[in-house]
Parts: sequence; C-alpha cells; structure tokens
Amino acid sequence: MTETVPMDPPPEVFDPPALRLGCVALTLNPDGAILMVRPKNRPAHLILPGGSAEADEAPNEAAARWVYTKTGLALDLWQLVSVDYVSVAELAEGINLVFWGGRLSARRAGKVVPGEGVIEAVWVPPGDLTKVTYPQQVARVIEALRTAERGGGLPLLLRGRPVG
Repeated sequence: MTETVPMDPPPEVFDPPALRLGCVALTLNPDGAILMVRPKNRPAHLILPGGSAEADEAPNEAAARWVYTKTGLALDLWQLVSVDYVSVAELAEGINLVFWGGRLSARRAGKVVPGEGVIEAVWVPPGDLTKVTYPQQVARVIEALRTAERGGGLPLLLRGRPVG
C-alpha cells in the first residue's frame, strides 16, 4: 500500500486572489428557445439567469438558487456545458460556469415568471440572440448550446466526487 505524503500548500492558498465565480443555467423550452432574463441593474441586454456563488457555496447550488430567485424555476443542475473566463477589463475578473438546465415541458416552461431583480424572463429563439444580448453572451450561449445538443459536457465534481 502506498502512503500519501501531505504537501505544504503553496503560499497563494492562504491569500488567494479575488475571483468571481458566475453560475448560470442554459435552459430550453420545447421549441428550443433559451430562457433569458433582463436584470434591473443592467436592463440593456438579456442574459442567462444566474449569479455569483457565495463563499463556500457549491457552484451548481449557486446556479440553482439564482435561477429559482430570478425565474421561479427549480432545477437540478449538475452538468457543465461551458466554462467562460471574463477578464477584469470587461467586468470583475471571473469564471462563468454554464450548467445545463435541460429542455422543459411546455407546462414547466409556462410557469417561468420574472423574479427578484428581474424586469422580465423570456424565451429567446437562438436565431434572435444577436438582437437581445451582447456579443460575449451570444458566444457563450451558442457554445454551451452546441455542447448540450451533442450530449456533451463536463462532470461537476465537489471535492473530487461526481454530482448528479
């Protein structure tokens, strides 16, 4: 049996740089339209529902919490379909994790309502994305959608253990 030797953590573990972890969900209605929200604090564009994870909050739980808060939709999120880095020049530096929310039934999709901090929650056909959101969000959504449609994605691990 091999013995594991504990390693001293590198100095940056004790004073890590600040990095925002955005946790959002890509969810479709039966027609393939994408659930997006118009936030009150940035009303010019629609975005995927989600927000930043809090300290010691699992990213899938953060995404599920934000989706529920912003749309009233309860989702079990565990499959990542995109990881997107955002530089400090664009917004607070961070990583955006896009979780696959799935394709909803017409009944569930019809129950979506604008929630806290949201002006509207709407279903956007993929072909209309360039009309309603900014280019980086379009690229993020399209790449995540391609991954989801291929049945691909990354497994979510929490402390090395698969979720879902």
